[in-house]
Amino acid sequence: MSEGRGLFSSVKAVLFDYDGTLVDFESSSTQALKLVAKEATEYLREIGDFKLSLEEKMLAIAKDLDASGVYDRVLWWEKALEELNLKADPELLFEWTSLYWSVASKNEPYEDALDVVEYLKRKGYKLGLVTNTDGRGGNKLKRVSSFPLISAFDLILIGGENDLKPKPNLQIFVEACERLGGAGEWCVMIGDDPVKDTIPAKKAGILSVLVDRRGIHRNPELYADFVVSNLKELEDLL
Repeated sequence: MSEGRGLFSSVKAVLFDYDGTLVDFESSSTQALKLVAKEATEYLREIGDFKLSLEEKMLAIAKDLDASGVYDRVLWWEKALEELNLKADPELLFEWTSLYWSVASKNEPYEDALDVVEYLKRKGYKLGLVTNTDGRGGNKLKRVSSFPLISAFDLILIGGENDLKPKPNLQIFVEACERLGGAGEWCVMIGDDPVKDTIPAKKAGILSVLVDRRGIHRNPELYADFVVSNLKELEDLL
């Protein structure tokens, strides 16, 4: 890790992604999607001869639209129904969205996230949270405010809100670093998504660390300046 420590020797501020980096959003989101799919399937069976289950379709569409930067869950449900040549009342779609967030907003923090945030704060680093909006029906600020150590963060920026463009737009990375008092290699971005976190950070001239907890990325070193499988490894870099 000595090579990595040298690479990050100029860092004074650490930027974190939220979902998938500090908290386990995938588990709660998947559970929420399955619940909405069940509700939608039952609704369609009530109004007609509908024998399919929407679970697999909704999970696939959610993955694709999230990767494309579509955060409005109402649009997720519309897309799933559209592919079946079906429609539902907008109020019902919003009810499904409310149902989704009633489950998806309950995120457990990763233990290593709590440890490393405390470590970095003790070391005197400035900490920033750089995340994207939850879209219609969600409340990202409320959700991140439930993180046990949120008071340790000096800055919270939510892309897609308050005139900030969502990741992977470079604007939010540059602004976060500038607001914390520096630029370029003065900051490092920590995130689990190459497309939304580490690649755009690198394009913005900011150092980046990819968190690949499950080893799902092929050649992860191509997407970031450094790769870790656990946030505790940051203690050997910073």
